[in-house]
Amino acid sequence: MYNLVYFEISGMCNGKCPWCVNGNGRERSYPSRFIPPQEFKKAINRLFDESIITSDTLIGLYNYGEPLLHPQFDEIIRILQENDLKFSISTNASKFVNLDSDLLKKLQTFYISMPGFSQKSYNKIHGFDFKEILKNIEKWAAILGPERMQIQYHVYQFNLDEIESAATYFKKNGIRFFPYYALMADYNLALSYLNHSLPQKILEKASRELLLSYVDDYISSLPKQYVCPQRSILTIDEFCNVLLCCVISKADPIYSIGSLFSLSKEEIEQKKTCQNICKECLETGIAYWVQNLFRPDFIKKYN
Repeated sequence: MYNLVYFEISGMCNGKCPWCVNGNGRERSYPSRFIPPQEFKKAINRLFDESIITSDTLIGLYNYGEPLLHPQFDEIIRILQENDLKFSISTNASKFVNLDSDLLKKLQTFYISMPGFSQKSYNKIHGFDFKEILKNIEKWAAILGPERMQIQYHVYQFNLDEIESAATYFKKNGIRFFPYYALMADYNLALSYLNHSLPQKILEKASRELLLSYVDDYISSLPKQYVCPQRSILTIDEFCNVLLCCVISKADPIYSIGSLFSLSKEEIEQKKTCQNICKECLETGIAYWVQNLFRPDFIKKYN
C-alpha cells in the first residue's frame, strides 16, 4: 500500500524553466495530454481494487505538468471527493481556477513554485507576469485560507537579494514560505553535470544561474545505507502508466514499468526496484541530491 501517490493529470506545462525537463523542451517530442476524468476515475478505482491505496493515501495531482491547466480540473477533484481522498496541488500560479470551496475540503497543501520575487527573475525562468502571479496567489488565499498554502521559493544566484522581500510579503499574508536551492529538474542534465559532460553553453548558463558549489560535498555525505524515498511513493502519468519514480521523465531511457491497468501491486513493487537506471541514480548521488533539498542556515531562518 502506498501512502503517497503522484498522479500527473496534465502532461503540459506553460512554464519556460530551462532547468526542468518539461520547460526546456526535452519532453515535447513525446505524447502528452490531459487525462480524461472518466479514465482518472477508472484509475482511482483500480488503485483501490488492487489494494495499492487506501482512504488514507494522499494524492498529489502533479509531477512535471501544470495541473491547473486541465480544462476539467473540477471534475478531477470531484472524483477524489467521491472517494474521500486527500490531495495536494503544486502549481506555478499562472492560472486561477475558481472552485467551489466544498471541492477543496480534502485539499491538504497548495504548493506554489516561484523563481524569484520580481519581474526580472520571472523573465529568466517562468516567463510569466509577476504581478499577475501575486494576484492569483491572493485569490487562492481568499478561497483556501493561507494556512494550506506553501511557497516553494527556488533560490538562484539572481534572486538572492529578493528572499527578504518575499519572506516579508508572505509572512504578512500568513502563507508559509519555504526557500531552497534550485535544482536541475531534468535527470539527463543532472547526470551530465555530475559526469562533467554538460555542453559548454549549458554549463556556462548553469554557472550564472544555479548555486552548485555545495553539490559535490553534499553528495559525498550520502549515508551508506541511504534508501531512496521514491521506493515507497507511486508515480503515475497522464496515460495511467506506472513510472519508476517522480524524477525520471518521458525523455529518459526507462520511463514506465507498464500500465496501471495491467500491473498488480506485487508486480509494481518488484519492477520499481530492479531497474539499472535506479542503481545509476543512487550511485551518482542524483537520488540524494533531488530528494534532500539543500537549505543552508541563512535560508532556514526565513521559514
